[in-house]
Amino acid sequence: MCLLGIISLTLLSSLCHAKPGNRQKICAVKASGSNATDDTPAIRSAFTECGRGGRVVFTPTTYYVNSILNISSLEDVDIDIQGKLLWSTDINYWLNHSVAVGYQNQSTAFILGGNNVRINGHGTGTLDGNGDYWYEWIKKQTNTSNYPGRPHQITFNGLTNSVVKGLNFIRSQMWTMSIIHCGNSVFEDILVNNTGNRVSSSNTDGADTIYSTNLTFKNWTVYNGDDSISFKANSTNIRVLNSHFYNGLGIAIGSIGQYKGRFETIENIRAENIYFSNTLHTFYVKTWTDDQNGYPPNGGGGGLGYAQNMHLKNLTVEGLRGAAFSISQCTRFSGAPGVGNCTNSQFQIRDVDIDGLKGTTKSSRVASLQCSAVKPCTDIELYDVDLEFANGTSAASYLCGNVKENKGWECTGPVCEGGSATGEC
Repeated sequence: MCLLGIISLTLLSSLCHAKPGNRQKICAVKASGSNATDDTPAIRSAFTECGRGGRVVFTPTTYYVNSILNISSLEDVDIDIQGKLLWSTDINYWLNHSVAVGYQNQSTAFILGGNNVRINGHGTGTLDGNGDYWYEWIKKQTNTSNYPGRPHQITFNGLTNSVVKGLNFIRSQMWTMSIIHCGNSVFEDILVNNTGNRVSSSNTDGADTIYSTNLTFKNWTVYNGDDSISFKANSTNIRVLNSHFYNGLGIAIGSIGQYKGRFETIENIRAENIYFSNTLHTFYVKTWTDDQNGYPPNGGGGGLGYAQNMHLKNLTVEGLRGAAFSISQCTRFSGAPGVGNCTNSQFQIRDVDIDGLKGTTKSSRVASLQCSAVKPCTDIELYDVDLEFANGTSAASYLCGNVKENKGWECTGPVCEGGSATGEC
């Protein structure tokens, strides 16, 4: 049993009690009911009370998140999200207080980590980043790609042996979910909708994995304008199953090779039964060149390593906008300095197979593979491909450069070599 402290209503943290016959402590987070009052002190207090062996409950109401949250070192806890967490629109605050993610000089508004954490949104629990304000603001800036301090909606840092399910992520401020130093966890029944009400969204990835292993993404639905889901440095043993991606860029590997002299890997990636509507690609890989021009997040290059053992099966597309499968080893973001040699990357891509790729496309390019002359792409396999234009004719263009030991397809022409952040010139 826990005693309810006598504190002011504005800082009332939780209603804590133990169910009869149940030793699990329950903390129902008290909402202020007004966007003029920050609910993060109440949220922090609830996790302090119940974050180890207990249950934290967000009731069916709105919680106003007006300051950063760092909830770490959780252990054996249930997080029941029935309501909505709504982030404030104080852009200046977030630019100056967002917390470092630990990669690419990215930052976040919310860190959550721990072991044996069970988060359930029941299909209604929502995290709302109030992104319309960010999308309008970022379009007015010179740097529209990775503006310093623009936060990810949530970062799972050190989340292990855990389940995140049944949550809705709406209009994220930037990337929706960054997943770093995580392992043995499942993310399922997730909706991401970063469609702006007033202007289109920018740099709003569905999820990005970094230094993480043994993850499963199951039954995701993502509406956005950037990577549907992306696997970055040292992402291994990851599955994406039975998911639907709309309007974005598709499943991405990278960008990677951004840190000069650093050896990084991506391997054992599986995607199966995936539907793509109006995406640019189904699957694409992006690496930086061997020339370092500036520093992350918008600059970089000179990284080492490889991406290998990537297998995709049963991909269905509708209205594809670009090459179904794309590799660009000449990544260059908006605002990145310099040009660089597009064929000198020291990062190698190998052992990729796509088995079953069907549907309609607006592009003649089935594949556009711009690989490194220094470390050519090897063992690229494409089988059972049937892509058609609206008039029923087949897409049949396979463009390539520096590709060896390809199977199931033949190169039909040279690929474009040029800077890209989205997989093609």
